[in-house]
Amino acid sequence: MSRLFRASLIALSVLGAPVLLYLLASNFLLSWVGATLGLALGPLYLVFVLWLLSRSPMWPAREGAGPKWVLASLLWGGGVSFALVMLFGIPILTLTDRLGWQLVSASFGGAYPEEIAKLLGVGVMLFTFRALNRPWHGLMTGAVIGLGFEVAENMMYGSFGAMLHPNTDLAGSLDIWGLRVFAGPGLHIVFSALAGWGLGLAVFVAGRSRAWRVATAGGWLFVAFALHFAWNLMWPREAWLIANYIVVAAVMYPLFIAVWVRAHRMARADRSYAFSPAPVTTLETVG
Repeated sequence: MSRLFRASLIALSVLGAPVLLYLLASNFLLSWVGATLGLALGPLYLVFVLWLLSRSPMWPAREGAGPKWVLASLLWGGGVSFALVMLFGIPILTLTDRLGWQLVSASFGGAYPEEIAKLLGVGVMLFTFRALNRPWHGLMTGAVIGLGFEVAENMMYGSFGAMLHPNTDLAGSLDIWGLRVFAGPGLHIVFSALAGWGLGLAVFVAGRSRAWRVATAGGWLFVAFALHFAWNLMWPREAWLIANYIVVAAVMYPLFIAVWVRAHRMARADRSYAFSPAPVTTLETVG
């Protein structure tokens, strides 16, 4: 645990919380129906995914992580990451629009700042909470940060969708929620988990060179970036767009499942570390 990273986390969370509140409030300016629906569906989606993740042996110990880690990760995803994306993403979108790069405008505007911002959060968490000490904790932290980002984004797009529907705000918002939850389930969770897995390997695997660690963390960040970039490509024809989603999904989800299975098996087999919430001074402390 690093005091510097803990202080950084607190400072950035203080800055990120108003951003999250602003995003939630601004949804009501777009559509109060879409915003209200988001406030109902968002927490349900969040709690359900957290429950699924917590069933895994990869979930970190409550002592040394617990609710503080969950809340900090969600706030980073839904607040801090959005602040960084607004700061660095808008200029790249302006540039691609001026250059006429419609095909890759959403790819650069999404994959470039978002994956870096979320992975930065994974790094801060890994060095802040004592219970995070294994490679799969990078995967789990990335998944929770991605969940926070995804829920905030779903709520925002749900309000946008409400405005675009020709008949009712409710139908438009439900359409967007259905597309984002079922047509591309857990996108940000997958992207951030894969990048976090690489960072977890780089930080916690013993006996590796610095070059290997940098290459591993950078390689998995590139994988997350490339998948996100490819998913966001805006093809001019609907058939091409659908084909693009199918191809990316055919690569992304099997890769995520393979990484999850590997990390799950590693966590089940790991018996090399025992976490104690307090200093060990007697055998009774251990027991």
